[in-house]
Amino acid sequence: MKIKKIKLLNYRNYDNLEIEFNDNLNIVIGNNAQGKTNLLEAIYVLAVTKSFLSINDKNLIKFNSKFSMIKGLLSGSNFDDELSILLNDNGKTVKINDKEIKKLSDYISKMNVVIFSAEAVRMIKESPSSRRRYLNIQISQINRKYLKCLSDYNIVLRQRNEFLKIINLDKKSDCEYLEILNDKYTDLSIEVYNYRKDYINEINSYIEDIFYKITGLSNIRIAYISNVCCDNNSNNLKEELLKKLDKNLHKELLYKMTFIGPNRDDFYFMLDDKNLSLYGSQGQIRSAILSLKLSEVILFSNKTDESPILLLDDIFSELDINKRNSILGYLDNKKVQTIITTTDIENIKEDMRKNANVYEIENGKIISREIVSSRKGDKNE
Repeated sequence: MKIKKIKLLNYRNYDNLEIEFNDNLNIVIGNNAQGKTNLLEAIYVLAVTKSFLSINDKNLIKFNSKFSMIKGLLSGSNFDDELSILLNDNGKTVKINDKEIKKLSDYISKMNVVIFSAEAVRMIKESPSSRRRYLNIQISQINRKYLKCLSDYNIVLRQRNEFLKIINLDKKSDCEYLEILNDKYTDLSIEVYNYRKDYINEINSYIEDIFYKITGLSNIRIAYISNVCCDNNSNNLKEELLKKLDKNLHKELLYKMTFIGPNRDDFYFMLDDKNLSLYGSQGQIRSAILSLKLSEVILFSNKTDESPILLLDDIFSELDINKRNSILGYLDNKKVQTIITTTDIENIKEDMRKNANVYEIENGKIISREIVSSRKGDKNE
């Protein structure tokens, strides 16, 4: 799939921006704090309805404005759709072809994006909750059923946690209700666990080869850590999970929260059986994340029959020239629409630039653009 153009109104530092994209490579250049990352963020928000930079949607609305609007024209092998998101004090409204979409599961999987940014690198060093959030977003883009399953799971998890605050184990009715909750909870926990496990297993089938091409190092994988899985190779996962809940009940009553389930999942990179977040260099971690992103491009393409839109936020500042152009050549061969931000156009080889749309941004405005069809720089008025 390709994003043909995007329009922003009152978004971050943009008053009014409209930009058309090349189907292959697009380069956005400019100094720091001019709006390059904000543009990528807007594309990401259009796809998944959430920012990778801010939890609060109100931060996306330009200062002293009452609303923010993102519109994008999306094109696939058998569709052309206009997607839009309106943000204001009442929340957010999402539409496809001017029709409001009430269920996020009917919207989020419409446009698939993969993003590499400084926030993705920091994710490896942050708390497990940030990595779970990352998994949820990525899997939801390619599987509507997962989003529904995750929503159901979170509802039952909240119900169980609330009940742990008031339960009386001396009351038969309370114990019976806990059994009902545990039955629903284990079913949904196993379902979420299997979705996540399958996703990471598929990523692992691609990531080592890509990491080797970038770094020359092999033997990398992602380790998925979950207390849902069995410790004794039992074939009855539900039975084992129910036993774990029963074993941990007194601890959960003490802390009034659930300790067993996907709400405690985590993952990390292993290089030569060592945790990269603990023993890896910053360069190795950055290369591992980039390998993850390129693996997701393959996975998304295989699952949806449409290549995702790849957003690369200033990846070249820490890569040598050979690695930069190896990555771009790889993406060109895969026919993946790529939007790159950089502070220096010289980071990208000239023969790559000649087939790209190039935009220069300053203070939330495009001050020059060079389009493949014309190869002429047009100054904005």
